Amino acid sequence: MADTAALVKKLDLSKSKSKLLAIIANERGATEACEFDEISYLGYPFSRGRVFNDCEEDKGQYENAEPCFWASGAALFVNAKVYHHLGGLDEYFFAHQEEIDFCWRAQLAGYKIYVQPASVVYHVGGGSLAKGSSKKTYLNFRNNLIMLFKNLPFKQAIWKIPARLTLDGISAWRGFLSGDFGYFKAIIKAHLHFVKWVFGVPKNKKIEKNSNIKLKGWVNTSIVWAYFIKKQKTFAEIVK
Repeated sequence: MADTAALVKKLDLSKSKSKLLAIIANERGATEACEFDEISYLGYPFSRGRVFNDCEEDKGQYENAEPCFWASGAALFVNAKVYHHLGGLDEYFFAHQEEIDFCWRAQLAGYKIYVQPASVVYHVGGGSLAKGSSKKTYLNFRNNLIMLFKNLPFKQAIWKIPARLTLDGISAWRGFLSGDFGYFKAIIKAHLHFVKWVFGVPKNKKIEKNSNIKLKGWVNTSIVWAYFIKKQKTFAEIVK
């Protein structure tokens, strides 16, 4: 891709100990394939262009190439040696959020993740699991909790994970009261299997982490509060 090559040539990493890991190529104007590139402090992924289920109209407002928290697995370029050194994607995840976990580990190891909106990618959204699938819900909730447990510092994990479990529970009961019993059962199952993973599943090898790394794309605000209480539906409203 000529545009991606041009971006790489413009990157100046000579004064940084960080390494370039990946560049994501996004399809512009795609509603169903909005690419996540940020994450809130409680672990909710969102993007320039999509917050939960709200997708913005593409008006060219997010055309700049810049560092991001994670790159979508639908269009992720990684050096093979780096990929294997970091242990690759966590097979236990199976699907959903495994690339966020990988990019989080990569940042902690000193690499950078970049987004390149000038590239074009065609991706069939929901090709593996359709929107509304109970299995999709289960994997998203379970994998997100595992990802937090794996990557958060202990002092943050001891309060952020219980907070997420509580918010997940509220979401589950909201689904139950609205008649979506499949959604309710998927979240309960996700929580039970998260506990099973914590105490009963062998963990992958530890990668050395740099505790001084400032994570790119980490937003120190509650996206739940901003979205549901303050009614902020766009990236620009939440990340000011």
